Amino acid sequence: MWQEQSRLAHEFAERVREATGQELDFSLESLAVLDDLLDQWLHLAEVYGGEQPQDLTALAQPLAAYVGETLRMAFGGRWIERTGRPVLQLGEVVDLELLPLVRVILGRQHPPAFARLAAALERELEERAWK
Repeated sequence: MWQEQSRLAHEFAERVREATGQELDFSLESLAVLDDLLDQWLHLAEVYGGEQPQDLTALAQPLAAYVGETLRMAFGGRWIERTGRPVLQLGEVVDLELLPLVRVILGRQHPPAFARLAAALERELEERAWK
C-alpha cells in the first residue's frame, strides 16, 4: 500500500516540476506552494474550460498521495488500507482518507487548504501527545 502511494506522490511531484518549474519537496512548506498551484489550476480550468470547466479528476489520486506522503513524512504516520482505499494513519489516533477531500477541492466545492490541514494536524497531534 505505502509503496503505491509513494510512487504516485513522487510521480506527481515530478510532473509538477516539469510543468511548472516548482519543486515539491515533501516538506510541510511545499503544501502552501501546492495550495497556490491548485488555486491557479482550478481558476484556469474554469476560465479556459468553456461551458464545462476542465475535468481535473485525473489528478485526484496522485494529489492525495502527495499530500499524504508529505504528512506521513512530517508526522511519522503510515498507510493502511480500509475498504479497499488508502488511509493515512498518524500517531495511531488520527486516520485520514484524503481522496474525498481532494475530490471536493478539485470539484471546486472548497478552496485548496492543505497547508492549513497540516497546521491543524500538528496542533491535534501535539495536544494528544500531552494527554
